[in-house]
Amino acid sequence: MLVMMPSGLVLLASSPAAADDMSGPQAAICATLASDALGGFDSQDRQAVIAFYSGRDCRPLWVDERGTTRAADLAIAEMRRADEWGMRSADFPFAALNQPKTDGQWSSGETADAEFEITASILRYAHQAQGGRIPDPETQLSSYLDRQPSLSSAQDILTKISQSQRPDATLREFQPSEDQFLKLKTLLSNLRGKEAGESQNIQIAGRGPTLQRDTKSPEVATLKKRFDVASAPGEDTVFDAALVAAVKKFQASASLQADGIVGPQTRAALAGDGPDNNADKIAAVVANMEEWRWMPRLLGATHVFINVPAFSIRLAKDGKSIFEDRVVVGTADKQTPIFSKDMKTIVLRPEWNLPDSIKLTALLSGRPIEQQGYVVMRNGHTVESTRVNWANANLSEYTFYQPSGDDNALGLVKFLFPNKHSVYLHDTPSRYLFDERVRLFSHGCMRVRNPQVLAQDILDIVRGSAAPDVKRLVRRGPKDNGITLDTPIPVHVGYFTVWVGDDGQPQYFKDCYGHQKRITLALAGKWKQIDVGKDHLAAVDTSMLKQIRLRADARSKKEGDGFDSPMGVTNNFESVGYQRNNDSVGDLIRKKLGF
Repeated sequence: MLVMMPSGLVLLASSPAAADDMSGPQAAICATLASDALGGFDSQDRQAVIAFYSGRDCRPLWVDERGTTRAADLAIAEMRRADEWGMRSADFPFAALNQPKTDGQWSSGETADAEFEITASILRYAHQAQGGRIPDPETQLSSYLDRQPSLSSAQDILTKISQSQRPDATLREFQPSEDQFLKLKTLLSNLRGKEAGESQNIQIAGRGPTLQRDTKSPEVATLKKRFDVASAPGEDTVFDAALVAAVKKFQASASLQADGIVGPQTRAALAGDGPDNNADKIAAVVANMEEWRWMPRLLGATHVFINVPAFSIRLAKDGKSIFEDRVVVGTADKQTPIFSKDMKTIVLRPEWNLPDSIKLTALLSGRPIEQQGYVVMRNGHTVESTRVNWANANLSEYTFYQPSGDDNALGLVKFLFPNKHSVYLHDTPSRYLFDERVRLFSHGCMRVRNPQVLAQDILDIVRGSAAPDVKRLVRRGPKDNGITLDTPIPVHVGYFTVWVGDDGQPQYFKDCYGHQKRITLALAGKWKQIDVGKDHLAAVDTSMLKQIRLRADARSKKEGDGFDSPMGVTNNFESVGYQRNNDSVGDLIRKKLGF
């Protein structure tokens, strides 16, 4: 028999006789599906639920009149452990299950209510486990968070769990299985296991005397408590070998010189970057677990992982670290975006093609482009910048590039993984920046300290014995030499302020871009308090450009600063079709002209 639903979906009964014979919970489920009483589901899930129960002839899966089935008990028990996974068990209240029974039984309607409540909770749990609490981080939190949780359809979830002998285990499969996520789960349990009211503020002062082997100080006892280092009786204030080892491990994780001496930089790292108390640590761990839900479930047997708050990069193969090093990342107002893409090309002795925003900066400097070390080309031919009337030129038709060389802004190696943000990984001539503890210096790209070693390691993995000699090619090879990777390598740019080492010890890094704070607010439902910021890829608003240009012309005539020359701010910006990449054209003009 066919029953037309209000939604337009057809409810199937196996036969007219079967439909007529329906009674009790089965009939109540069919009636609920055919009415507007089916609540607790969004529109898309609702259609899947109707189809699912239609295919079962409205037979309940989780309950009968006497209560829940064994499968339901397993699933409910798992959902009640949601807090262990950084979720909230309060999101699964199961109010219908608490209905009082009359003579030990529910009515048919109460049974149907309990059935749908469990089904709705299962769908909610699976989606939350996959990151559904923040389904669109790029829009809801920040355009720099280029992540999109991958949510299974309600149909797939219900099919999978209804066929499972252990629905609790099946529910757990929707959680991330990445090793770091599971370590965070363990850390969360440990933090929540701390005694209520216990002080966890065991940071030492940011300034103070140097602490090293054999130093005696009350701060040594604080460090031992922080790193969980045991002491012989009466020796808790003595800086011993065990504490030296613990400090070295911390320094290495914080990209500091691992000498075991607590000097100014180590003090600053110990005092300033991590959360101050247990509650803050728990919030940080939960936010980081949520970020893992947005990550690809398979990082790749071989992959590159960049952790922005730790200023670190790691090349891994089959779970083992092949290469680890320091990186420089974007400033707080020109952030390194968070995303995953495949590395396809390594370029040795690269040229640097300037984006339109930096072309404009070069033009606004008032100096010929060539004097700034750049070459201008149009239609494949070199042109002299001073002979171009930039007031009428379409800037997008001109290529500005910096030739290969030791002074090139990209250094001698760059790694390309095409992405909408136009950022990549590269070398740099500014070597001194890698000695800084906080390395927020770039315009969004990531600079690596030893790029030639990284390039050689990647090529060795991809090409084996046929891999070229990177150092030789850098010294003697062709310029702008692009080497295509036969097998693309996934590159994951992550933002994890909590990282658990192989020894189980956590490191807490500064929330330099504020993403952890945004996630914490979102999980608390405080959406209006989130500073989403400007869309760093939004089209430029050119409405103010004419006014800015007129003010610039007036200023140049008054001060004689050269802005009324062909190099001036008189370009027809509206015709260029600029797109923002970190700074908008308007932002750049205002900065240059002091507006």
